[in-house]
Amino acid sequence: SFLCPTWLSPSGAHGLREEPEFVTARAGESVVLRCDVIHPVTGQPPPYVVEWFKFGVPIPIFIKFGYYPPHVDPEYAGRASLHDKASLRLEQVRSEDQGWYECKVLMLDQQYDTFHNGSWVHLTVNAPPTFTETPPQYIEAKEGSSITMTCTAFGNPKPIVTWLKEGTLLGASGKYQVSDGSLTVTSVSREDRGAYTCRAYSIQGE
Repeated sequence: SFLCPTWLSPSGAHGLREEPEFVTARAGESVVLRCDVIHPVTGQPPPYVVEWFKFGVPIPIFIKFGYYPPHVDPEYAGRASLHDKASLRLEQVRSEDQGWYECKVLMLDQQYDTFHNGSWVHLTVNAPPTFTETPPQYIEAKEGSSITMTCTAFGNPKPIVTWLKEGTLLGASGKYQVSDGSLTVTSVSREDRGAYTCRAYSIQGE
């Protein structure tokens, strides 16, 4: 399901663009989630705190104040850092990093003493297929019985899993049933002996 959060742009907010940004990266790459800070026109820029939230995580994944070391969620340890004034740089992005992120900026002065809604960014992480379940290397079956072999693959976009016998693509037939990564061989006979291979592919690779 597609989730689109609601964001506010209150009068006097330091920041920040009103429209969300959509960013796409490939697994293993680095990416910057932008968050701009606009200081008051007059006077010295006040000190401020930057907080980054990931939608669905109750506490901030990243907090930075002044010259103090940032507080970073363990899932992002060694991968998250401040970029420019309030943007978040993520190294070695993972599939599980995908989702909505919100930046909040707190100006530490009397005039601006509350968090102002910041920027929403949606991160999409594309990843080539990887197998999470594969059948044993060798399988024995009794003649006349049926046997099912399962391959499960993960990736973004969701990969397509196909089966081959001795290099020839298998389609659904009376003998072979292919469904959601599983291959069922019915009424096993000597002619069914051989090497079976499952293949997962998407536009990100195979």
